[in-house]
Parts: sequence; structure tokens; C-alpha cells
Amino acid sequence: AEDEALILMQLEFLVEDAGHVVVGSAATAEEAIGIAQAVRPHLVFVDLQLRGGSSGIDIVRALRDDAAMILVFVTANAQHLPEGFEGAAGVIAKPYTEAVVFDTLAYFHECVHAPPPRSPVPLGLRLAPAYRDALDT
Repeated sequence: AEDEALILMQLEFLVEDAGHVVVGSAATAEEAIGIAQAVRPHLVFVDLQLRGGSSGIDIVRALRDDAAMILVFVTANAQHLPEGFEGAAGVIAKPYTEAVVFDTLAYFHECVHAPPPRSPVPLGLRLAPAYRDALDT
């Protein structure tokens, strides 16, 4: 979920270059929630401030109970996130590098397919305390 077209295209290209499939994109919380509930992706990147005054926090709140989805904020406003990230697994601060996106995708792939991950948390990714605690148990 990203409302800036150039950032969205860049993120889509990076996800695909890392060998993953982009199954949808949205510029508003309502669009993102609808797509995610219909498609049920493994990983959802969510900007904090979206078009029309909608919020990535609304997306995370709507989807956080679906254990099959890992939700990650991608925002220049990480300091405005609630302490527990509202159920998101982590946050990537903008501007980010290609390496941060690639490493984050690989890290969460391990979290899902070979838990617990052997790789360290990527530089540029900050895990939510609850997600980090769940990995440690």
C-alpha cells in the first residue's frame, strides 16, 4: 500500500527482482484491505500515510489477526508509529536501499519457511517487540 507512484513502482520492481510476485497494490487503506483479504499475500508492505487521508495503521488493524500475513510498515514517519506497531512485524524507514528490501524479504522468508530465522535482523528493518519476542520462543 503506497500512494506515491514512483515509490510504488520501485518497490514492486525490487520485490520482483528478489524473486517474489507482487499480487496487488493500493493507494488507500480501503483498497489495500480489500485486495489483501481477497488474495491473502504472505507479506504486505504498508506506507503510514496514504491517499485520501487514510492510514496504514487502519490496514494493519484490519489484517493483523490473519497469521498468514506479515505486515511491514515502509514509511518516512516511523517515529509516528504506536509503540507496538499495532500488530505489524516491523518497519523499514524511507528512504531505504535496495539491499534493505532484499534482506527484509529474505529474512521474512526464513521466518515463514524455516523458523526461527538464522539470519540476523537486516540493517534498516526494525522489528516490533511482540514479533521479536515470538521469534525467541
